[in-house]
Parts: sequence; C-alpha cells; structure tokens
Amino acid sequence: MEFVLNGQFALYAEKVLSSKKYYKEYLNGEINSAQFRESMVADASLSGAAWFNEYSIKRISLMPPDEKLPAETIINYLTNNNIISKCENMYDGFDEYRKYIRENYNHGKFITFIYPEDERLLYAVTKITQPKKIFVAGSYYGYFAVWAMKTISENGGTAILSDINGEVCELAKENFEKLGYGNNAEIYCEDSETLLARRTESIDMLVLDATGKYDDLRPEYRGKRIYGALLKDAEHLLKKGSAIVIHNMEPENPEMKMLVEELQSINALGTSYDTYNGVGVYVIV
Repeated sequence: MEFVLNGQFALYAEKVLSSKKYYKEYLNGEINSAQFRESMVADASLSGAAWFNEYSIKRISLMPPDEKLPAETIINYLTNNNIISKCENMYDGFDEYRKYIRENYNHGKFITFIYPEDERLLYAVTKITQPKKIFVAGSYYGYFAVWAMKTISENGGTAILSDINGEVCELAKENFEKLGYGNNAEIYCEDSETLLARRTESIDMLVLDATGKYDDLRPEYRGKRIYGALLKDAEHLLKKGSAIVIHNMEPENPEMKMLVEELQSINALGTSYDTYNGVGVYVIV
C-alpha cells in the first residue's frame, strides 16, 4: 500500500507502521527503542516508503510509546525542583483542541515534523506558566506555535512569530485568522535576531525552533548553533519566570554548546527529553 506524506510526518509514519507487529509490540512496551529500530532496519518493505531513511528510522525509534512521557518527565523535573508550580489541569481541553486543530489546520504544500508529544508538551507548558507574551523564533507556518495559542488567546495575550520564508508566513497568517487568533498573533517575515534586537517589551516565553543558514558569515548563527545566539539576542527581553521551550534540543550535540552555556549564564534551569526531535524546557529562576 502506498502512503502519501501530506502535512504531518508523524501521522504519515504512524500509518506506514500501523500494521507492523513490531510497532504494536513497541507501543505495548514489549520491545525497547533499540529493538524497535532494529526491526525497522530489517523490514525490507520500508525501503520503498518515502522519508524512511537511516536518519528518520533512528529518530522514529526515539518516539515515546506513550506521548505523555516527555511532557510529564520534563514537568515533573521542573515541579520536583520547585522551578514551576504543580498544575493538575495541564491537559484540560487538549483532546478537543487537538481534534479541532487537526481538522482545520491547512498545511499547504509543507511538511511538519512536530510530533504528538511536542504538541502536548507546548500545550501543557503554556497551561502551567500562563504566558501573555511569547516569541517564536523559526515559526515556519505556525503549526508548533498553535499549541500555545489557546492559552495565549484566553489570556488576551500575543504570540510574536518570526520566519524568513514569506510563503510560510502567509500560510501561518491564513491559519491563525481562520482559527480566530488573528488578534493574538504578530507574524513577521524577517530573521529573529533583527526582530529581537528592536523589541523592548519583556516576554514570558521564548520558543526556539529556527535553523540558521549554513553559509552564514557568522559561525554562531549557522544551523542549530543559532539557538545559543538567539537566546543571547533575547536576553534583554527575558525576566525571572520566563520559560524557554527548545525544539530539536540535543544537549550533547556540539552545535548546542553555546545554547547550554547561555542557559547557564542566565540561570535558566530545566531539562530535556530525547524524542524524534528532542525537546527541552527551561525557566529563569
């Protein structure tokens, strides 16, 4: 059977794997991540599936069998260390909201690698921290940011989205207007460092999901090194209690060295969880 990749890679991967015995065993906890990966590598039928290359198989094997694991692991760390307060209702309304977003969000011709655990984590963190002003660096067509928008809207707040691709910015605007978030979002088609530099109003949350140009004349802005540079660029807007949500967080990756150092320098405490993407949440204390 041929599967078409349109919009969400996670849903596509789930369809490709849904009939596989080893996938069901992984979800049921009968095999571990390494065994799941080995099974995919050995499965000749996946060789014809788009995007199921060596890298994707490695990352897919890291997706949690229970999508709540990353959010609950990270949030438990933050609450157990008195970095944030406990919140019993962090998932309130999530299932209904997910259904609404999946039925109504237009992905256009683009593909997102935001996984279900990423959706749930950002929704829960915003529910707990109740931000009124967030900045999303590398917002793409807004699909990650939208998981913060229910709380932002309820708080009468604003999300500032930044991406250098005009086409994805227009698609983000279209979606946010359609969903009723037009008055709660400012979407800029420009690089995040320029936008951060001219802003003066403090932010309650910074979301990092940008990728710098690999030929940027400034080495610190290349690839995922840009995270550390952008965090430094945002420092004048951050305050005690500001949350920093990091997509594609891999603390051991050399490209993350500046980011890790910058988190330490601004006294941002938190942790990460290695999933398909890797996610981290830190709070300035």
